[in-house]
Amino acid sequence: MASILNETLARRAFEKVLPALELMMQQSMPDRHGCAIVVAATDAISAERAGQVSFRERCYLVASIGDLSRSPYPNMEIALKKAEMSARTALPTSALAPHHLQAGDTVYSGSAVLEGIVVACAGLEPRDDEMFSYWVAAAVKSEADRALAVYLADRGDADFID
Repeated sequence: MASILNETLARRAFEKVLPALELMMQQSMPDRHGCAIVVAATDAISAERAGQVSFRERCYLVASIGDLSRSPYPNMEIALKKAEMSARTALPTSALAPHHLQAGDTVYSGSAVLEGIVVACAGLEPRDDEMFSYWVAAAVKSEADRALAVYLADRGDADFID
């Protein structure tokens, strides 16, 4: 196990909350046709992934719900930028002060940072993007907790993560 947080875990967590997210969009946001979701981590967690790769390649999950092509906004690029900003600052975009902003950053908020787990959403209203982001971040944290419990149950004498 190289890292507890990985692409498989992020996908599994996302798929657990996906039905609830889809239902909320259908019932409470019928005018929205899709949103982008990005799962990443702060540099403290994903430093080994930083290297010379793009931010998108550092992400654990880049996905969408619904049809992004029906929006006039580049929601996938906005979600990626929100996640990058939060990974860089370890803050949700709604909490970023102006001095954190750099050229190329998005003007939209709608990300979550939960114990180093970064999730960003774009395609809804910023407050709803943030809500979806926290739901996914909480699911990722829960799946990481579950993965560690399984790891320790299988290796009762482990002093370190393999």
